[in-house]
Amino acid sequence: MRRRRFGPFEVVILLAALCLIAVGASGFDQAVRAARADGAPGRFAVTSSDCVSHLGHSSCTCLGDYAADDGSVRLTGVPLVGGGDDCTAGTVRAAVDIGVGTRVVDPGGSGEWVVTALILAAGTGLALWSVIPLSNRGGVRSAAR
Repeated sequence: MRRRRFGPFEVVILLAALCLIAVGASGFDQAVRAARADGAPGRFAVTSSDCVSHLGHSSCTCLGDYAADDGSVRLTGVPLVGGGDDCTAGTVRAAVDIGVGTRVVDPGGSGEWVVTALILAAGTGLALWSVIPLSNRGGVRSAAR
């Protein structure tokens, strides 16, 4: 069986994979902090909600103002990630600032790490696929010879 060379298609796939890995790696620290709710604890005052309905299901994001318990951080008009859909205006809830500046998370953490993990896994899988010799993609036949 003749071995194919590393061609233009594999180069494009490898470049796309490296881009996915770079995107996933850039958000890795934020995803870990959000999952663990690692940051400055404080209070989140709900001012409004942004709701979306799709496939017979509705999901709401609470928007509001955050103030750290120690007074070090104040954010206005940010979403609260995680913690359910109770977005009644005027409600004050516990929240954690993970240092992003564009959102705060529920003290129970957030599941946004799943997206980061999927992006990293997809990029790694594509990178490995693109560099595995094409003769080995056919299965075990070539190894048995």
